Amino acid sequence: MSLRLKRIWILLPCLVFLLASTLVRASDLSKSLSPHYRHWLNEEVPYIINGEERKQFLALANDTERDNFIKAFWDARNPDPSSGTNEYKDEHYRRLAYANQNFGNIGAQDGWRTDQGRIYITLGAPKQRASYPEARNVRPLLIWFYESTTPALPSHFNIVFYKRSAAEPYTLYSPYQDGPARLVTGLEAMNDQKRSLDIIKRSLGDEVARTTLSLVPTEPVDLNDYTPSLGSDVLLSTIEGLPDNPITKELLAERRGREVVTHRILMGPEQAELEAMTFREAAGRQSIHYLVRYLEPVANLIGPLPDGKLGYSMTLQTTVLTKDGKAVYAQNEKLGGVVTEGQASIARKKRFAAEGRLPLVPGDYQIAVTLTNDLTHVGLRETRYVVVPPLSDAGWSMSNILVFSPQPPVKDAANKLPFSVAGIRFTPRGIDDVSLHASDQLRLLFQLWSKPTDPASLAGHKIKMSYAYGRLQSGQSPVSDSEEIDETDFDASGTLLTGHTISTAGLALGTYRLVITATDETTQHKAYATMPFRIVSDSEPTDLWTAYDVTAANGRSDAIDDYKRGLSAVAQARNEDAIGWFQRSLADDAHYLPALTRLVDLLSQSNRYKEVAELSRKYPVTHDISQETAILMAQANAQIGDSPLAASILESELQFQAPSADLYLALAKVYQEQGNSAKAEEYKHRAAALKN
Repeated sequence: MSLRLKRIWILLPCLVFLLASTLVRASDLSKSLSPHYRHWLNEEVPYIINGEERKQFLALANDTERDNFIKAFWDARNPDPSSGTNEYKDEHYRRLAYANQNFGNIGAQDGWRTDQGRIYITLGAPKQRASYPEARNVRPLLIWFYESTTPALPSHFNIVFYKRSAAEPYTLYSPYQDGPARLVTGLEAMNDQKRSLDIIKRSLGDEVARTTLSLVPTEPVDLNDYTPSLGSDVLLSTIEGLPDNPITKELLAERRGREVVTHRILMGPEQAELEAMTFREAAGRQSIHYLVRYLEPVANLIGPLPDGKLGYSMTLQTTVLTKDGKAVYAQNEKLGGVVTEGQASIARKKRFAAEGRLPLVPGDYQIAVTLTNDLTHVGLRETRYVVVPPLSDAGWSMSNILVFSPQPPVKDAANKLPFSVAGIRFTPRGIDDVSLHASDQLRLLFQLWSKPTDPASLAGHKIKMSYAYGRLQSGQSPVSDSEEIDETDFDASGTLLTGHTISTAGLALGTYRLVITATDETTQHKAYATMPFRIVSDSEPTDLWTAYDVTAANGRSDAIDDYKRGLSAVAQARNEDAIGWFQRSLADDAHYLPALTRLVDLLSQSNRYKEVAELSRKYPVTHDISQETAILMAQANAQIGDSPLAASILESELQFQAPSADLYLALAKVYQEQGNSAKAEEYKHRAAALKN
């Protein structure tokens, strides 16, 4: 019986006959194919093709259609259509070759038919392997530990294989259908599951016994009784049905929507431009806010959505790199919405700009942005170098200039939306560059940056702001305007948000340059910013309509933002700064464990064992804490002389994660330091068994 039918027999017995009949009919149809296409369908892709695709392939009329189908099949699964290679396809055939070489009959090349072959082809190489070829009264066992790459499966799980006899291949084990009794030899247990479980505990230990009751490490089990749940069989059934799983099909549909983008991407400044500026936020935090702005209106950005409604759907992929090209982090955001016919008519006459926000620490970066219209599968790519200035303790300076639209600003107390600052979101029109009609107003927003100080100490201090603009190379005197700002408006971090509005009424067509000067009237220190702007004819479009990922923005928190700032500090080898940001991330949200993982790693690299030990007391081991982090926590406690807590951490980790050689060796070291040589030797042997 096939693996899929075996699982379904347990869970859905009433469907077995119908499924078997369907498979027989499909098999009969495949017999009409030539050997080449029959081999592809039945031996190369049977574990990754879904039922609908198989039906479509069998219905094709000729070989040209079949070749086109196969190409589209692989293209739809290509994770990076722009790479020139198909990593998914290459990996699949690598797995297939490995299965045929290492399982089954090498001469017959039938390893793909075996249980091991099917699991390997479907899930890839396991993260950990444990082999128990010989044990008293227990059949040979293999345990493969996986970390899931799909939300359709648990984050961590085990797969167990056993041999019914020395001549047979390894068979997939089910805790519910097989149970420990299937793994035990001899007459002592006599098919008694409880006795068989006790034999496995005596021969192979509690960890292996636990795995025979549940393949999911986080699922509670009773080692004193045989009480398996159906959870493990549901897991096995899900694995076998992955091609038809709704999550898999949804991801496949999304990739199909992008499959033709690669050869149609529009490159270069003739299509769009990428603009960016830095905003300082509360408590010394900084973020880059950016626009990917089309230079001309694009009518087909709005069209029929898959559900038949009118709207837009885009993907904004952003990668942050250091100046020398080292990856910092990446964001993948969806921009979408539904509009009325009237709104669509207005928007199609405007230029479009996608908005984004990137939390970063001071430094030089590259930002690479790909914006794809999911309705037409056409996209563009833009790259820009940006600088996040340091928080200087001396002097003062000015940010870039944001030109914002006449749309009323809206409240955003969390400051998590693009172009939000001081609790207010402004709709951008351009950064340091904009085109206007003579009737438009030039609305400016920027920050002044000074050293952190007590605003009360600045009472009576004034800043003179001067705005001068004129046509380039016209020979005419510039138009100027000025105003005064009270320095007590600076916040404690040394940041002041201000703006100005300039009327363009009466200005002739042409290019103008604006110069903003800020002068501290007490110290006469000055800061400058400049930008060009153009007055164009009324027939040229100047208005923007913009979009950002509302879902991602609503899900942001200071913890995630500070974690990203920590990543940017790590990428620049500023580990002390990174430690501070990861600590702030945990202070923002004590449950944000990615920050804990990074923090423990960096502190351990700096031999700051006391701090790691303190974290281990604050964050007890759970299934969410990685094995590597637990080992580092245990080692830190051992370093400060608390070996009992070190052993407790590692023993607890065995309850949540699959055992590894590193975990066993760490336990052996701790028990050796405690003088418990017997325990130390036991764990050394277990580590050796895993390595073998």
